Amino acid sequence: MDYLKAEVKVFDPDIIGITESWTDDKISDAEIQIEGCEMFRRDRLIGKSGGVLLYIRDSLVASAIKLDNVFPEQVWCKLRYNGQHELLVCVYYRTPTETVDGDIAHEQLRDLMQEVSNRDFILMGDFNYKGID
Repeated sequence: MDYLKAEVKVFDPDIIGITESWTDDKISDAEIQIEGCEMFRRDRLIGKSGGVLLYIRDSLVASAIKLDNVFPEQVWCKLRYNGQHELLVCVYYRTPTETVDGDIAHEQLRDLMQEVSNRDFILMGDFNYKGID
């Protein structure tokens, strides 16, 4: 976290997405908070790796949202800009190990893209997408 916080001070980003955060319920929000940012997190519920963190600069006024897609390692927020426009921001992690997410992860990613296809969005993360054979 010290290294990440130092990088944030140097580069001053508005949005930060982190995959494989390795966070769980034993790690408090205060331990991983970055000053000047609102944090959104989704921990992996099984195993010790995985998880995602999303940091949005406080001045952008973000709010958490939940989409219909049930894929476990994604976190979304909504930003308003120019008065009435919305931008959805997501960080997403799909493990390459099918024993964690099962064999429907490709379908879930395609369903997610379909769900947000008519909205403005930023989708970042590690998709470990192998394509379709």
